[in-house]
Amino acid sequence: MLLFEPPPSPGDVHFRLFGVPVRVHPFFWLTTVLMGLNPKGGTPPAELLIWVAVVFVSILVHELGHAFLQRHFGGRPWITLHAIGGLASCDDCDQRPRSQILISLAGPVAGFLLAAAVVVFLRATGHEIGFQVGSKIDFSRTSLTEAQVLPMPLGLLYWAPLATENANRVVGSLLSVNILWGLVNLLPVYPLDGGRVAREVCTLGNPRRGIVMSLKISMIVAGLMAVAAALAWNSIYTAVLFGYLAYSSYRTLDSYQRNVW
Repeated sequence: MLLFEPPPSPGDVHFRLFGVPVRVHPFFWLTTVLMGLNPKGGTPPAELLIWVAVVFVSILVHELGHAFLQRHFGGRPWITLHAIGGLASCDDCDQRPRSQILISLAGPVAGFLLAAAVVVFLRATGHEIGFQVGSKIDFSRTSLTEAQVLPMPLGLLYWAPLATENANRVVGSLLSVNILWGLVNLLPVYPLDGGRVAREVCTLGNPRRGIVMSLKISMIVAGLMAVAAALAWNSIYTAVLFGYLAYSSYRTLDSYQRNVW
């Protein structure tokens, strides 16, 4: 999500995956743990470890999606996982709008493919999984008498319970992070992937006006998301995040108009 890399620190973890250098900043672990804590009570260690592992794998897969397309377009990418997500950087890949749009979309698509792999695994192992519109499962439309349920936009994703609660938690977390976070990442908000796509599309005709238009869209959408998170979803973290992104878009727009126009 960041447009810049955090500075190196002594606590960084370095490794390579599919030939791509990866750096994990220590704040990545801290933020992920804080997100996984239950504010209303204690969080069992196993539950917290599952959450951290799922977020780590999911964000890494997301950034690899960007990195693979960057490499396809002639770049030598590297990945940084940081406090509020990840960043696939590339100084030498194709900067044309079409290439940049495809690179931006590759991250969410990689996450959707990981979620699809989870669905295929469940079905291959004989576990029913499906989606129903509404706020309640109609078991008469399934072969189940009980189900694990995950709220999604417009309805519920359900699957036959696995053998252990931790197994259900792994499945639920993988589906939630890779589907819901992927959809959020497609919003036209800077610096999300959807914001980058909006910037490239808006600047096709007139770069200066396009930048202004994309920043205005970013500011409005982020503001609406912050209000919805605070009032409808009761998610303080999401409200603060999108409130910050709305303010950041406003500041960027103000600076751009004063310095360029």
